[in-house]
Amino acid sequence: MKKQREYEKTKKILLAAVLIMATVLAGCGSADAETSAQAGGDGTVVLKCGVKQAHTPFSYLDDNGNLVGLEEDVVTEAFNRIDGYEVEIVGFDASPSLFSALQAGSIDFASGQYVASAERRELYKFPTQYYALSPMYLVSREEDHFNSLSDIAGETLEFPSTSYEKELIQEYNAENPGAEINIVDTSGDTTDADMMQQIQIGQRNVHLVYKSTYDTVQEELNLPDLVLSDEPVIVEDVYQVFRTDVDDEFIALFDEALKSMFDDGTLNSIALKWTGENCIDLYQDLVIPVE
Repeated sequence: MKKQREYEKTKKILLAAVLIMATVLAGCGSADAETSAQAGGDGTVVLKCGVKQAHTPFSYLDDNGNLVGLEEDVVTEAFNRIDGYEVEIVGFDASPSLFSALQAGSIDFASGQYVASAERRELYKFPTQYYALSPMYLVSREEDHFNSLSDIAGETLEFPSTSYEKELIQEYNAENPGAEINIVDTSGDTTDADMMQQIQIGQRNVHLVYKSTYDTVQEELNLPDLVLSDEPVIVEDVYQVFRTDVDDEFIALFDEALKSMFDDGTLNSIALKWTGENCIDLYQDLVIPVE
């Protein structure tokens, strides 16, 4: 009888241990599914930010293999102004893989010159403060020198599937029947430098590019016979993109940090450092409203 009582007592202890372990594991699985944010040893919350690692000068790998650029500087400075939070920056080859990670929950937000389009607002959260204004130009050979979207009717532009510029060109085509621009989807693996080299040797005719990216590529490769349009054809206000389960309180803190950086000139200083332009002052009157 004594052995039976001891057996029953042991069985209850084991059952309780199993239940506790199952609860812990279930809780861990739920947390991983909801957010990749982690608490540091001192209670600091660590959020993961995804960036593109071949998007010069906004985010790229330097000669030592470190991620550097405008995105890193803006995000790092914003977190420096928020108590109790730290950021871990993670590089991705291109926007499609970055957004896949965002949807899967392996990162908490993305920073990569993204527009807060209506379609994206259905899937993600955004701060109210933009952190950069991005002018986009047409690059072509000198003999073509395209200066407007109407100049490239019948030409082909390539975009990653997640590109907002693709949406803008689709809207342009709908408003200009008979003068449409051809659109081709790309995996996003082809860089702006690749596109510009292909234009230079005649494999393609035109590409839509950030002026700062064009300047950076030309500084490195010095491709002959290429020119930009005289003026930007698109100017975008861009934002960080957050998963919907990131706490609204943190996004409000992040928004306030960006606003303080806007007010004290830090955003313009970072833009000048990486793009060579005081982009907010230069382009704020040219922003195309997001529908």
